[in-house]
Amino acid sequence: MGVGIGATALLAWTLAFFNIGPMVGSPTLPLSYSSLSLFAAAWTISMVAMMFPTAVPMLLMFLHVGRSSNREIREGGGPTPGKAILFVATYVGAWVVAGVFFYAGSALVLSRLPVPANLFLGTTLGLGVALIVVALYQLSPLKGECLARCHPSSFLFRYYRGGISGSLWMGLDYAKYCVGCCWVMMVFLLVSASMGLAWMVAFSAIIFAERNLPIRSWVPKAFGVGFLLAGTALVLV
Repeated sequence: MGVGIGATALLAWTLAFFNIGPMVGSPTLPLSYSSLSLFAAAWTISMVAMMFPTAVPMLLMFLHVGRSSNREIREGGGPTPGKAILFVATYVGAWVVAGVFFYAGSALVLSRLPVPANLFLGTTLGLGVALIVVALYQLSPLKGECLARCHPSSFLFRYYRGGISGSLWMGLDYAKYCVGCCWVMMVFLLVSASMGLAWMVAFSAIIFAERNLPIRSWVPKAFGVGFLLAGTALVLV
């Protein structure tokens, strides 16, 4: 299962490398059926690339916890690869819905700005302001609470459910807290067309570190302080 997830993530990164444009948007983010369809496809590829590496520990633990839990928890036959795939599919589907919502919301906001967002973020002032916004969310209690709930060990301890419906609901719960952790970074990616792939790689590394390092409670704060210092320096420049 872990090998399959890793191969899928590698394929998604390859596709993202050669076709990153639609994911990071344009100066205006046009609202039309075709643009939303293109965005949804590119966003799905990007989410698979960024989130699947962090999903491998979760899936392995998902299978292990289900097999070692008591009969009541394993109701519905216990964990299987099929139920793990359902969990992942539900998780990705929730991220796609969230992405379309972010796109539509960003499009409405950007249409009312005097300067295209990607051009503003291409300046030192704009990038500095954006990094400060990301930093403030990294340091916020909401970020810390979502991260505490979506770490594999704590999430499965609280939310593990057996059966097919359990896998579906776990995928939705995991996506809920994962979106809560990362939505500011994702909106930043959405409107920063000038450096989409570079930021995508950087944020993927941050997300992986937040989910898997033993000192995870300090990781978002450390990155938050780093973003705050970098953003403040750019604004002062």
